[in-house]
Amino acid sequence: MKKLIIIASVLISITVACKSKKAATSTASTDSSMDAQLTAINVRFPNTTMEELKKGHSIYTGACTKCHGTKDVTVYTESRLLEIVDVMALKAKLTAEEKQSLIKFAVGVRATSK
Repeated sequence: MKKLIIIASVLISITVACKSKKAATSTASTDSSMDAQLTAINVRFPNTTMEELKKGHSIYTGACTKCHGTKDVTVYTESRLLEIVDVMALKAKLTAEEKQSLIKFAVGVRATSK
């Protein structure tokens, strides 16, 4: 199950990053991955919403992958992810809300990969 979630997340990220300007990420596999992430992230950040995770996903597949390509966030510790997001949020000119959504998304992906 863990491998399936990782593979689905990577494939979705690659697909989204490789699409032209067609906006819409799809679908059921994203939704099921996001459901698992929401459950996991609410342990760390109570009251996180699906909208926050979707916003974090959108930022990741937009601003982050635009410059860096798709990276496997699961290889970083949570503290390292927070450091990276702190530095890159300044460079990408993310708002505090966008930064928090991105953190929740990345930590959620990492939490569901275990």
